[in-house]
Amino acid sequence: MTFNQQVAPIIYRNCSSCHRPGEAAPFALLSYEDVKKKGRQIGKVTSSRIMPPWKAEPASYAYRDERRLTADEIAVIQAWVKDGMPKGRGQKPVPPDFASDWRLGEPDLVVEMPAAYHVPADGPDIYRNIAVPLGLTEDKWITALDMRPSARAVVHHVLYFADPKGRIHEKQQGTEPGFNGMRVGGGTIALGGWAVGAQPQFFPEGLALFVPKGSDLVVQYHFHPTGKPEAEKSLIGLYFAKNPPTRTMTRIQMPPHYSLFSGLDIPAGDKDFVIRDSYTLPAALDAVGISAHAHYICKQLKMTATLPDGS
Repeated sequence: MTFNQQVAPIIYRNCSSCHRPGEAAPFALLSYEDVKKKGRQIGKVTSSRIMPPWKAEPASYAYRDERRLTADEIAVIQAWVKDGMPKGRGQKPVPPDFASDWRLGEPDLVVEMPAAYHVPADGPDIYRNIAVPLGLTEDKWITALDMRPSARAVVHHVLYFADPKGRIHEKQQGTEPGFNGMRVGGGTIALGGWAVGAQPQFFPEGLALFVPKGSDLVVQYHFHPTGKPEAEKSLIGLYFAKNPPTRTMTRIQMPPHYSLFSGLDIPAGDKDFVIRDSYTLPAALDAVGISAHAHYICKQLKMTATLPDGS
């Protein structure tokens, strides 16, 4: 196995989009020298499936845009490392050309946070809501969002909201931009979220999220101090649908309100505490996606669907 023939295509297809200057990963994987330097580490994190970041276990159906390496790809990397990571002869592979800093191409609207938020070197996690007027003079439908944080190391995740009243940007707490808390305010429209390793995607054809004219964009940050001060001032790219959607998209959260009313009170010493919920859908629908989110002590999230025929 050589880098030029077998390994480079795997790395360029699965790793380099994040492992390049200005992106989330802490080092580049764009050349033979880059990959060889980290070769043994790459062997370990791919065989354990820590990398590429893809949390979902294999399911009873194929995921769209799945980022898991195949068993054959993992075997190639293992053999290459075992053989001493040879470069190989022949034509040098060309790293992928990233034509734009935005994965989905140039956004229709780029929003910059009004000022940097300064995350201290240590202390508890911070939940901060920062809003900015979008300046929309007409209603829009969002078909994708992408985010470029300036201090990726401290941004655990974000949630996006639209405030149709266009007033949340006036709310201020302290000298830093925005206000604290996990409650954005009533009447806001959820627009999804972002976490390190997430890949932006357009919604399927005919689906989009409504953002009324005059709205604020609200970004709720979860900051996790890393041991050194950081200043975070994000750029967020919005992609608009050319036409209103032909179908309605809605979210169902289980349990509601992040388990706030679901008995989430873990007894001391309990090693296997489980929260369950179920919901009977009132109409026929297509599922666009399933997302799961938890912090620190949660080890597994699982969802099953029982179809009308009992399967």
